[in-house]
Amino acid sequence: MIPNLFTFHGSDHKVGTTMLSLSIASAISRYHQNLKILQISMNGRESTEYIREAPVTVDTLKIQIENRMLHEQDFLKICKHNANLYVMAGPSNELEERFYCPEGAAYLLEEISPYFDIVIADSGNEIDNGLAIGALQCSRDIFYIVTQQETSLSRYEKRKDIYDNVGVVFSDLILNKYVEHDFYDAAYVADRMQSEAQNVWKVSASDYAKQAEMEHMTLIDYKNDKFIQDIVELSNCILSKSGLPEIKKQRKNIWRSFI
Repeated sequence: MIPNLFTFHGSDHKVGTTMLSLSIASAISRYHQNLKILQISMNGRESTEYIREAPVTVDTLKIQIENRMLHEQDFLKICKHNANLYVMAGPSNELEERFYCPEGAAYLLEEISPYFDIVIADSGNEIDNGLAIGALQCSRDIFYIVTQQETSLSRYEKRKDIYDNVGVVFSDLILNKYVEHDFYDAAYVADRMQSEAQNVWKVSASDYAKQAEMEHMTLIDYKNDKFIQDIVELSNCILSKSGLPEIKKQRKNIWRSFI
């Protein structure tokens, strides 16, 4: 297990896995500017919807991964995104995702993780993808993301045996795009999932979701206090698990766009 690796995995498409992982990585990097933070897409897709300047893709390192020849300085140089935030996108050609095996994905994460304080992986929602399986199997802390929809919960129930068979255990559950007073409240969802997750987190729905996608920005770049508060709480969870100081307050201009 990689101690500083935190993987986000969604129950389905559009539950917000990419937005959450990038928002948290960005929030931590903005507050703790002395830390090196990496957000990496391990899901067979580029996942660059919320980034203005497209980052380098994993394709760039395909030969080095295959031949086990990754070098620290090369990785840090090509993935530098802004200040102390590093970003690597998934494959630019989705048809080539099958060329990445779990062993290669694990090698990539094991080699690069020592050079960062926190690594946040977006493993998408598919479990027949080598990049995703590699990230899930070598991550101690996995955040499973659902929404207040029957399709989201039933998809988890159908896949539960598969997760068990590949040894994937979720440490935390995130109810994303959360709306109060919905029948599918936190208690109901936790019960439906048989309390598999030790911790249940709620991330409020935002009115800026479509705008963020159109403008290629994360939701913490908008006047969206409740969402930001929820992201800070999740960020503090990761910081606490890492033995690092938590975010205490929002400094002036802390949420100014870095992306």
